[in-house]
Amino acid sequence: MTPASNPPDEAALRAVLQEVRDPEIGESIVDLGLVESIRSSPQGVQVTLIPTSATCPMADVMIEDVTEALRRACPDGLPVDVQMDWDTPWSPQRLSPALKARFGW
Repeated sequence: MTPASNPPDEAALRAVLQEVRDPEIGESIVDLGLVESIRSSPQGVQVTLIPTSATCPMADVMIEDVTEALRRACPDGLPVDVQMDWDTPWSPQRLSPALKARFGW
């Protein structure tokens, strides 16, 4: 299969990722601020996530969940690459305004 000439744009991919839940917290990975970057091109989709802690025990599960969601949303044959950035620290400032309010941050 050849890569698609019209891959989904970043907004469409972010909407897909909005539905992916953190396996421990049960909230959207987008609202939690775990999506560091999304890149989409005819050559493929690349997403970088950051963990909420340096020892995140569910990182592999999150990578699998994101990869599966993106593969369902992307044209057949478009490569999907999801990586975890262990060097970028997470903080409550990354939360969406609604989660900040709900969590009291």
